[in-house]
Amino acid sequence: HQVELSSSTVGAVRVDVLFLIDTTGSMGDEIARLQANISSVAEQVDALEGDPDVRFGMTVYRDRGDAFVTRTFDFTSDVAEFGTALDEVTADGGGDTPEDLNAGLHDALTKPAWRGEDTVKLVFLVADAPPHLDYDGPDYADDAVAAAEQGVKIIPVASSGLDDQGEYVFRQLAQVTMGTFVFLTYGADGAAPGDDTTHHVDDYSVLALDELVVRVV
Repeated sequence: HQVELSSSTVGAVRVDVLFLIDTTGSMGDEIARLQANISSVAEQVDALEGDPDVRFGMTVYRDRGDAFVTRTFDFTSDVAEFGTALDEVTADGGGDTPEDLNAGLHDALTKPAWRGEDTVKLVFLVADAPPHLDYDGPDYADDAVAAAEQGVKIIPVASSGLDDQGEYVFRQLAQVTMGTFVFLTYGADGAAPGDDTTHHVDDYSVLALDELVVRVV
């Protein structure tokens, strides 16, 4: 059977990537890794098939009582501009768990100017603590449903120290939005990537954080 298809030109694939980052004191290594490699991440994503039109944005969060609870940097296609904003991020505060992930996730979904339905929309949640479940205000479960309705996929990147409750919540966020739960591995020196994880998985491969982001995109 011969099938004739009319020819058409497919434009660039629009991709909005937002990093939702826990910036409490224990997250210094992960933040430093992103800061050192964001230019490489952007170059590798640009080289993917589909001629992607990529923008990067960021929401950072801590907890109530810290210097701030959330801050958002809107999407930009200027990697240098985004890198400058990322370089200003520091890990401080916290000192206990949980953190105000609820507020961070809500702002990540509502404050940046996400593009329309014909856009691949990804949130990379890089964190090592579960959300406060005792706070009034936004609820991560409601916002996960809202994200799914908007076509936003959440990719939680579980970092060192994330407990079982955190893993459970992170897996929920990924499942509801059709994202992927991933995690960082650590070696005996506490540096990533290593070979060990405390999460409930038996079979996994190891990538550095920047390589992981590119693979998921």
